[in-house]
Amino acid sequence: MKFSHIAILCFTSLAISACSFTPREQAEGSFDYTNKELVEPITAAPGKQVPQPTNRFVVPDVQVDGAVGKRINVISPVLVRATAAGSRPSDRVGVTAVDFSELEGMDDLPAFTWEEVKDTLARKDINIVEEVEQQRLTTDWVGERLEVGEDELEVLVERRYEVLLDVPDHRRLVTLAVNMIDKQESGPGRGVLPSGVPDTNAEAQLLNSMINEIAVRQQDIFKAAEEASVVTVEPTFNDEGFPAYTMDIGFDAAWPLMAEVLENLGFEINDLNQSAGMYYTTYLNDSGFSLAFWNSRNKGQLDLPDGDYQVNVKGDDDATTITILNDDGQPLTAADIDRLYGPIAAEIRRRSAL
Repeated sequence: MKFSHIAILCFTSLAISACSFTPREQAEGSFDYTNKELVEPITAAPGKQVPQPTNRFVVPDVQVDGAVGKRINVISPVLVRATAAGSRPSDRVGVTAVDFSELEGMDDLPAFTWEEVKDTLARKDINIVEEVEQQRLTTDWVGERLEVGEDELEVLVERRYEVLLDVPDHRRLVTLAVNMIDKQESGPGRGVLPSGVPDTNAEAQLLNSMINEIAVRQQDIFKAAEEASVVTVEPTFNDEGFPAYTMDIGFDAAWPLMAEVLENLGFEINDLNQSAGMYYTTYLNDSGFSLAFWNSRNKGQLDLPDGDYQVNVKGDDDATTITILNDDGQPLTAADIDRLYGPIAAEIRRRSAL
C-alpha cells in the first residue's frame, strides 16, 4: 500500500509538471497585468472636494505594436562574436554588423571580405539571388526546422537575408552587416514562435559564421606571410661560375640583412661598398686579446681560417648570390661552401625572421 501511494504521488507530479510546461522562449508567471484598464477618476462625495488633480502618476496610453505578456520572447540574444583579427562589433544601433580593419598581408580588404562572405554562403549551401560586387547581395530562402509551443509542434521558418558591405574611400576599414528582409512560416507550429529575438539571432548566427570563415582564412595569410619572411638559402654557383650561396630575396633586402648576418657570425666589417655589393671584413675565431674593441665583437662561429675576407652581395629584384673571397681575392671552394652552409644558412634564416 505504501508503494501505491508513492506511485500515485509520482504520477501526479509528472502530470502537473507536464501541464505546466513552458517553452524556453516564453516567460513564466501571471500576465493579468496585460488585461488591466485605467479606472474612472474618483468622484467626490456630496459636500466634499477632491485634491487638485496632478499628472504625476498618470499612466500614459501606449500603442503597443509588438509582443505583450507571454508572447514576449525571453531567449537570450546571440551576440556578434568578433573572433577574426582586426574585427570588432559595430557600434551602429539596431544593426547586426561587425567592423574589420586592414591587417598586414591584406592587399585589398573589401575584396578579401567579400570573397569570404560568398565562400561562407557557398559552404552553407545558401544561394545568392542578387549581387552588387563588394556592396550588397541578397540570399535565397534559408530554412530552419523547429519544434515550438507546449505541444512541440513542428514549424519550418524560412528567411531571406541582405548582406551589406560599407566601404569608406580609404578602403582600410569595412563594415559587414546582415539584415533579414523577408520571412515565412509553414507547418503545424506556424504563428506560435514569437518574432523579434529569433530573427535577430538568426542574423547574428549567419554573420558569426562569416566572421569565423574570415578568421580561418586569416590564419592561412599569416602563415604564408611568416613563411615568406624566412629566406631560403641554397649552395649554388654565381654568374661567373664560382661557388656561392643564393637567397630568394632581392638585393635591396639582402644587402642590409648580410651586414647583421656577418657580424653575428663573427666577421668584423672594416669597410663596405654598396654600389659594388662588397663587404670588406676580418674574421677571427678567437682573438685572444683583452682589448675592449675585440671583446665587443661576436665570437667566430665558422670553421674558417682567420684572416681578411671579401663578401660579395650581388642580385636583382628577385634573387641574390653571396660569394665569399679570401684575402687573395679567390672565391672559396665548393667544399668550403658546403662545409659552411649549415651555420651561414641558419643565421640568414634567423635574422630574416626577426
